[in-house]
Amino acid sequence: MYKIFILTACFMIAFMGSVSAKSLNDENISLKYNVYAGGLHALKASLDMSLTAKKYDIEVDAKTNGFIGKVFPWAGHFETVGTTDKKDLIPETHTSTSSWKKKAKEKELEYKDGVFKAKHEIKNGKKTTNNKIKNELTIDTVDMLTGAVQLLQNAENQSTCNGSVPVFDGKRRFNLIFKEAGSSTIRKSKYSAFSGTALKCTVEIEPVLGFRAKDKKRGWLAVQNHTKARKKMPTIWLSKLEEDGPVVPVRVEIASSYGAVIAHLTSIKSK
Repeated sequence: MYKIFILTACFMIAFMGSVSAKSLNDENISLKYNVYAGGLHALKASLDMSLTAKKYDIEVDAKTNGFIGKVFPWAGHFETVGTTDKKDLIPETHTSTSSWKKKAKEKELEYKDGVFKAKHEIKNGKKTTNNKIKNELTIDTVDMLTGAVQLLQNAENQSTCNGSVPVFDGKRRFNLIFKEAGSSTIRKSKYSAFSGTALKCTVEIEPVLGFRAKDKKRGWLAVQNHTKARKKMPTIWLSKLEEDGPVVPVRVEIASSYGAVIAHLTSIKSK
């Protein structure tokens, strides 16, 4: 069960890094989220994002919390660095580091002018590089964090979250799809610092290439197929916290077979 909780929470964290870059020229922003799984405070997550007229940097940190953290000590750091060209975000490197107990592994996706070049991995102290990945897996794709930000930009520019972005995660190619599902009011509570009307969007991963038959029956796709069968797709709520501020995720919810996994926005700080 804990693997499902951590998996869904980590997937949410990708969207926690989804702050619309359009409103953050020459600014830094910091967001914090609490993730609850089956009623337990399972994870803490933080986002730091900086954007100038030429560069962007997104950093997301997450760590299991409380009882779950003691029994299942997991931590992750995710970062994308890239350049900005008017409205386009062009990744240079995307790194993901995760530690389980005292074992850590790191992956880096390298780009040149926004075009994927190589995947580097460090595991058990050994570094390997793969620069011979099939072109059809990577062409015209971006990393997960850049893709999520692009969809958030679409939500701000068009007041709708409908959109799709091709993503390569180092092994597989898929489409990250947002679909508008109306709007709803979120009330302030002891869990959430946000209250107000938010745009409601469903999230879906559409496999394209690199997926094996068993991949569709485990991990995120197993969770997604379960929610789809219940007609309750993974959902993200988007809103501005200030009139001239960026669009940010204020809540994320996934109804797994083991219970709801919910992320609440707890604080925001502009620097």
